[in-house]
Amino acid sequence: MSSGPAPTSLLPFGRLAPGVLSGSATRARQATGTHLHRIDGYSLVDGAVATGTAVRSSRFLVGGHQWELLYYPNGVNYLHRGFVSVDLALAGCGEPTATATASYRVTILDYAGNPVHSRIVGPRAFDRRASTWTGVEELVATEELAKTAPFLIKDDRLNVRCDVAVLVVETKTRNKWFMQLDRAINGFR
Repeated sequence: MSSGPAPTSLLPFGRLAPGVLSGSATRARQATGTHLHRIDGYSLVDGAVATGTAVRSSRFLVGGHQWELLYYPNGVNYLHRGFVSVDLALAGCGEPTATATASYRVTILDYAGNPVHSRIVGPRAFDRRASTWTGVEELVATEELAKTAPFLIKDDRLNVRCDVAVLVVETKTRNKWFMQLDRAINGFR
């Protein structure tokens, strides 16, 4: 049962169909922020916190998301015992299925605020549902940290800085602009 020859084209490529055209515009930008986490009584933390246990910063907001810095003074696990490990976690009280794409830099500062030990991570996808490791397993060896402690730790305080850059993507409907394009392309007045 043939119904005749197949159409050569289903779309009118020469002209845009009036009244049917819609459109959108996507804008990507980068939202940045810095969080300073001060650990007072660092000698107690260093000696008492077990391998695999993190010292968590307070939550901070960057790019519409809440974040936490996780500092593991004795490594994230037994494979990295003997190293300081760090990670950034997507936190917050908002959407439980929140996701974000971000890069971050974690820096241990000397007591004058100058960077001493630093690593950059990302860009990485963060998901609140999954507890995937996105961090730095070996930021600095604990032995090296002990050697540089006279320059880093003053009044038993260690300062850790975290700079975060979050990708923010916004999409908006742009019907008016596309209708003007439709008129310009098709010559409607």
